[in-house]
Amino acid sequence: MTLSKVPLPAELRAKYAATRPRVLNRTPVFGFGYRSPWQLGNIIQARVAQKYRLNVMLAQQSVREIERTGRSFQDVVDSATLSAHAARLTRPWGADGDHLKTPADIRAAVKAGCTHFTYDVSHELAQGLNAASKKVGAMVRLTRTLKGRRPFTTEISLDETEHTTALEDVLRLLQTWRKQGLPITEIAPRFPGYFEKAIDYYLRIEHGRRIHDTAEFEQYLVGLLEVVRGFGVRICVHSGSDKFSIYPILAKVLHNNVHLKTAGTYYLEELKIIARHDVALFRAIYRFSLAQFQQDRATYELSADLSQLPDVEALDGPALAGLLKSGCGNDHLRQILHVTYGSVLTARCADGQPLFAENMIAVLKRHKADYTREMEQHLLRHIRPFLPA
Repeated sequence: MTLSKVPLPAELRAKYAATRPRVLNRTPVFGFGYRSPWQLGNIIQARVAQKYRLNVMLAQQSVREIERTGRSFQDVVDSATLSAHAARLTRPWGADGDHLKTPADIRAAVKAGCTHFTYDVSHELAQGLNAASKKVGAMVRLTRTLKGRRPFTTEISLDETEHTTALEDVLRLLQTWRKQGLPITEIAPRFPGYFEKAIDYYLRIEHGRRIHDTAEFEQYLVGLLEVVRGFGVRICVHSGSDKFSIYPILAKVLHNNVHLKTAGTYYLEELKIIARHDVALFRAIYRFSLAQFQQDRATYELSADLSQLPDVEALDGPALAGLLKSGCGNDHLRQILHVTYGSVLTARCADGQPLFAENMIAVLKRHKADYTREMEQHLLRHIRPFLPA
């Protein structure tokens, strides 16, 4: 008996249109970033997209995530292709080259087949609007040259700055880009409040407590919608994972004119399964993550307090899995595990073998039903406010 050949991603894309990334014109758009090097969770994302008829960026990864996981844009697009095929996804899906900053980033994203290009000009904003506007023009023109006749969508990331993006600045930038004839599809400002990794939205910290007040966010969103309305631009929300308190506001105010980007907490859902079913492996990952945290937290906005961590060595698997549940677990534990994903997934033993990755995927495969159920429920919490009544 001969084993059937597993098709390569390029072969699938050549044969089946549904396995190729495409431009997404319908809204809302959901960015389902997936960081792990296996396709298990990406397949579940594709199945959820098919079931609920979602418009998804099934391939979404930032340059920072690419660097930390040792992957490439091509790896991410190939994973989405294989996942779309395995899930029998027939709906169009896109590929987002996220937080691009250099010509090399753009070339890699174009070569991989990305259909959506997110240009990060947060650094240039510190030099003024003219510097940011000029950088956007250069990046869009390069993408247009490389893509040729192939369609693509564009997004401007203004979010990784210290202060809320002034609505007047958004207006000035959009007016400038319109005069220059630049095709801007989306804009991602820095909103009021905090969009920290792995936890819900909050406005500020007072006396050591997070104040979960969404009124200022909603007021800003209403004003932003008025600014972009005449430009045909979609509003994009970055670091959107687990921001459950603002999803109803986004759905109410924007009426689906939104692109919600999520990514990292799907890795935490995997750790939840590992904690529940292989507590020794989870504890080893936790110890490693804690040692890496101060180094890996760089470039991330976090309020994790190490003094608030549970005694992981004293708790059993189900208890630890409960602490990883979004919204009612331990946010400090979640943030520490969240930002050390790259170190964990790429860690190697002295002989070069993976330190954790192979054992992690083995646990997920052994408990596939539990993993699938948790992932689907987690995805549904993100998309439910946007689904038709």
